[in-house]
Amino acid sequence: MILPSKDDICSFVTKSITNKQYNEKIIFTLPTKTITRVKEQLSLNMLNYKCSITSHAIRHIKKGHPNDLKYICEIINILEDFSQVQKSLIRCNKTGVTLVHLEFYKIFEKDIVKLVKLKIHRDKILELKTLFVKD
Repeated sequence: MILPSKDDICSFVTKSITNKQYNEKIIFTLPTKTITRVKEQLSLNMLNYKCSITSHAIRHIKKGHPNDLKYICEIINILEDFSQVQKSLIRCNKTGVTLVHLEFYKIFEKDIVKLVKLKIHRDKILELKTLFVKD
């Protein structure tokens, strides 16, 4: 699976926020560099994992963090060149089940740190849940 370009992702973001009926997703294989660095830092084997970005997640980010929406276009850059990655456990409000997430941090201009939170699914999918400027 070929990595989408920044333009492909930006186009997807635009379609997702301009049409509330648009219900698509982009799926791509995690970059090799990401897999290697996550294994080194967290001892997690992410081989054969894919990343999924849904239209719903884009609209969620726009609703909660509208000024940060432009950074979704940088998701490949964030995943490949993150400055820090952490595993977090979050309890689902609906089911009470504990969910595993990966948080990728990256420093952009003016020391602004961005966070991408990806939910790990059993079927080797990292699903984008949110992205925002960390305070």
